[in-house]
Amino acid sequence: MLDAYLGHAYRTKLPYLATVGLTYIFIEQDADRINHLEGELARIARPTNVNVYPIQGSFDEEMPKLLDGIPTDKGLVPTFAFIDPFGYTEHDLQLSSRILGFPRCEVLIYMPFPFIARFVDQPAIAPALTKLYGDESWRVAQGKETLSERIKALHDAFVGALRKSAKYVRSFEIIGNGGSTGYDLFFATGHPLGLEKMKEAMWKVDPIGGARFADSTQTGQLVLFEEQPDLSSLARDLRAHFGDREFAIEQAELFTLEETAFCPSLHLKQVLRDIERAGELSGRHPTQTRRRNTYPPRTLIRFTQ
Repeated sequence: MLDAYLGHAYRTKLPYLATVGLTYIFIEQDADRINHLEGELARIARPTNVNVYPIQGSFDEEMPKLLDGIPTDKGLVPTFAFIDPFGYTEHDLQLSSRILGFPRCEVLIYMPFPFIARFVDQPAIAPALTKLYGDESWRVAQGKETLSERIKALHDAFVGALRKSAKYVRSFEIIGNGGSTGYDLFFATGHPLGLEKMKEAMWKVDPIGGARFADSTQTGQLVLFEEQPDLSSLARDLRAHFGDREFAIEQAELFTLEETAFCPSLHLKQVLRDIERAGELSGRHPTQTRRRNTYPPRTLIRFTQ
């Protein structure tokens, strides 16, 4: 994430960015890893507005200390917290909830479901899973016959747990060369703009080492994040949701953002244009003449077939 800022094309083109302070806090429990990290950071030239703090210790112990030190009259600055524990017993969902309780704060959590699912019936790990989920909703996976059934149950229960603290939750499965892996990244935020920016980033990301991502939040088929996506499922979802009733473009944007894997700014108008060109969509604007295949704010749309 530090490289993403330092190498961003607009960092030197927009002068105001140099006045914005950025603080990177790296929490790592292993002493060897923290020493290696400090060596890597020492070799990176950083502008004066960037502060970096490596901390040796457990995330679940050190992060609450940082939160406790925040003045109550100021609150937490806008924060993106990437939680990537090596062991699932090291994360307490209540800590994520506490971060999400601050305005303009978001979390991205890595979850190794195949590993967890193998031991979900063992009583010895029950306390750790209850801590991880914040309750005993994970027990829905117990007794499932197949590994894939346990993974899905654990996944859906974790979505539900995060939604107690965040209005917007999406999960992204890591897709390897061999296909589905069952390993997921969970993004949670309280603001729709945060969700839209995350979706934009996931759709634009370049595959790394052959890995790709798929949206695993919605029920049914996985939607791969690829350069040329298949938008037919978005068209079907829009038709099923709105039917033959008239709806505003803003309603379609919100539905696409909240209920599908797709991103309104990248995909919605392309889909609507394709449907209108096929003669299966009509549109009007309440106060101005609308050109075909355009959807300015307040445009009213209806599927005709």
